[in-house]
Amino acid sequence: MFHSKKLLLAACVVTVSFITGCATTESSTSGASSSPYPARYQATDGRTISIGRSVAADGGWSFKEPHLEKCWIADGFNFTGYDTLYITPTLSTAKFHDDEIGLHEVTKEKLPVELKRQIEARSIFTHVVTQESEIAPGARVLKLENTVTEYSKGGGAARFWAGLYGAGQPVLRVEGKMTDGSKPVFTFQIRRSGVSGAARMFGGTMTDEDIQTEDIRSMTLDLTDFMAAIAGKYTAKP
Repeated sequence: MFHSKKLLLAACVVTVSFITGCATTESSTSGASSSPYPARYQATDGRTISIGRSVAADGGWSFKEPHLEKCWIADGFNFTGYDTLYITPTLSTAKFHDDEIGLHEVTKEKLPVELKRQIEARSIFTHVVTQESEIAPGARVLKLENTVTEYSKGGGAARFWAGLYGAGQPVLRVEGKMTDGSKPVFTFQIRRSGVSGAARMFGGTMTDEDIQTEDIRSMTLDLTDFMAAIAGKYTAKP
């Protein structure tokens, strides 16, 4: 009889603990914010794009964007309500060989030009400028700073023999920060290395510059697709 009472008491303790545990778990998660951003959108040209799932982080939202290594926007920010986007001259902290200096500079110059073209094509901002002198007085401005953090021009010989597996492909990694005054509103990190089919299949016959130009176009396409989706230029998909 005494043994039965002990078993009954133990069962009650386990049951109470289980109920308490469930209540605690529900309480701890009930305050979590659900993301306001769908993961998929339809672009104006009919493409279906993915910006990945997002979670609340650091006063904003961090995205598992499949084409970007890192991606974050400030809470409530959606790229709208500004007159001008100023894309500053590209910075670089990358280490590279002396024979890569020329193409490295060309790449730095091409990045803002291609970004400007892609952003204008999506009508995200009224004005996109690459010189501070082009900013109209009194304009509400966002500033985008890009820094090359990894760079290699690649090599045609290595691509000829093993370019399909990534050998000899150029490398470009960029970190970006968009600010409203001194406040960061959009940050990202993105990397490309011979992503096109032509670079992989026929890279041995293509120049380093041509492949890197394709990588820049791929990079800016995915960046501006993300911006257009958040800005409401694309249609959300289930």
